[in-house]
This record gives sequence, structure tokens and C-alpha cells, in this order.
Amino acid sequence: MISKENKIAYILSKYPFMKEKLIERNKLFANLNNPIVFNTVGKFARLIDVAKVSGEKQDDLVNFINAEIAKAENK
Repeated sequence: MISKENKIAYILSKYPFMKEKLIERNKLFANLNNPIVFNTVGKFARLIDVAKVSGEKQDDLVNFINAEIAKAENK
């Protein structure tokens, strides 16, 4: 289960499909496609930080990610 303390790089390395899901949810996540941004910020940014920058509510973002992971694992 993903929490707001997890780093975005960890989440995307474990669940690569989540990058596209996040970009579909909020266009600000398109920065994840920029290797410079991802390789610097992605390794340190937690979901709590990403939520603040993107204007997302922390709990909503965590719930969305966990729901998408559950869907993918149940296929």
C-alpha cells in the first residue's frame, strides 16, 4: 500500500504504468516525462510534496494511486 510518505521515484519504479495514469489525472504530472526533473526531484519528492505542487489533496492522490494499483493487480 502506497502512503503519502512514499517517494514518487519508488512508486514509478515499482508501478511504471502509474506515470501515464498520473499525467491523465493532472497535466502538471507531465513533468515526470522530463528526465532531468524526474532524476533530480523524483528521487526526493514524496507524494505529500507532489500533492502540494500539483494542487491535489494528499489523501485523494494516495487513494487514487492505491485504487489504480489494485485495479492493475486484479486484472
